Amino acid sequence: MDRTRSPVPLLLALVVAACASPGPIRELTPPQASARLPPKTPYLKAHARDGRLAVLSAWQVDESGRSVAGQGQLYAPDRSLIGQGDLRLTLDEVALFETNRAPASPSMAAMTLVTGVSLAVTGYCIANPKACFGSCPTFYVQGQDPQLLQAEGFSESVAPALEARDLDALYRARPGSTTLTLEMANEALETHVVRDVALVVAERPRGGRVLQAPGGVLWRTSAPQPLLACQAPEGDCAPAVGGFDGNERVSETDAEDLARREEIELTLPPGEGPRGLVIAARQTLLSTFLFYDTLAAMGEEAGAWLARLEHGDPRWLLALAALREALGGIEVQAWRDGEWQAVGRVDEAGPLATDVHVVPLPVGSGRLRLRVTRGHWRLDWLAVADLLGPAAPRRLAPASVSRDGLALAALPRPAVTQPGDRYELRFELPLPPERLELFVESRGYYIEWMRDEWLADQDPARLERLMADPHGALRQLAPAFKAREAGMEQAFWSSRYAKP
Repeated sequence: MDRTRSPVPLLLALVVAACASPGPIRELTPPQASARLPPKTPYLKAHARDGRLAVLSAWQVDESGRSVAGQGQLYAPDRSLIGQGDLRLTLDEVALFETNRAPASPSMAAMTLVTGVSLAVTGYCIANPKACFGSCPTFYVQGQDPQLLQAEGFSESVAPALEARDLDALYRARPGSTTLTLEMANEALETHVVRDVALVVAERPRGGRVLQAPGGVLWRTSAPQPLLACQAPEGDCAPAVGGFDGNERVSETDAEDLARREEIELTLPPGEGPRGLVIAARQTLLSTFLFYDTLAAMGEEAGAWLARLEHGDPRWLLALAALREALGGIEVQAWRDGEWQAVGRVDEAGPLATDVHVVPLPVGSGRLRLRVTRGHWRLDWLAVADLLGPAAPRRLAPASVSRDGLALAALPRPAVTQPGDRYELRFELPLPPERLELFVESRGYYIEWMRDEWLADQDPARLERLMADPHGALRQLAPAFKAREAGMEQAFWSSRYAKP
């Protein structure tokens, strides 16, 4: 394996416990306080202002010479290795120092320092390495429940070529004043490249809400009303989807075909005029498993494959699109003219934060059906709302930004974040918060860190099957996924690197 092209040695050097509990204690120190750095820490991470990262051992800070030096590796903003050996950075180049101190337990400290990369599959992940926590940027609202994940950004942008804009509803945000502070975090073993973050606001109609339709159009709506009935293969699903409360309707995947569909029939209350179906949902870990399994099949050639994606290899792009279509979104169908007709679809990717959308319906629709892949979607809330016309959104830039408590002039362009990094973005609202609908707009991409544990699964033939026949590959992978499905959710959430 060419170690200069893989983030795996970075995992070893950082000595981070992705899935162990407890793990190393992460400490951040600004360069002006470098004298307070713990001298016995074996590794020091120096985050440069231009996005580079130096991982140093046998390091030393020269206060008089205003520099830090040591043996180690230097990584570019995309975390490709650009230098190693004797390294020196001036303190003016450094934005932040990071140390990872071992816990007090001598046995845990020894395991942390000795096992290195193997920590990526200890604890909750040992039986499920393809379910260890991964995420794009996550967003929280200061002043509310710190565990309430409000949104996740650009979930499908797994490479620079897939950089995208993402708009997510902050439907449960309840600011207490006209100042709103968002926390943006990197909670996984990944590198995030964030081009921009903004708050999008739109004035609510009296007593109503503003909801996003597929395609990004914002609609002013009445207050969402409950459905009359919800019937799924397991029976009455109305209690599970009756409110945005975390009580989700979810099924298991098919044992023989991961692309097998199921239908959920809905009955709407009577109504006149244009209406929309309100859907609050998130994905299960099926897509996460398939992504990690694909990386594992690439093995040591993952860098080369992702380079093909970055250069727009049409075969690779078509294969990804075909796999995405094989899994499918939440297809909304209406009973019209004696048959089911597709009228809309929600495709919001990501297993972390539940997002809210509205699908406009043909006038007079009273009987609907959702067609979804079994075990692929968690439905939290289904409702119906009157469509009152398009909204007039306004985009707000952050009034102030800080990183891990350190004030910045603005959000860096781009902001390159590492595991555990946190930005606080403060916005000034133009109206009282109860009169506004809030959305977070993010743009960027993320770089997945390859795990040593995946390399044993390198399989060019499996990768070729996935590209040539996604439906056939999903049938072949069904037994492997079913064997892990029951424990994936617990393994995923319990292995988060940085918790709120």
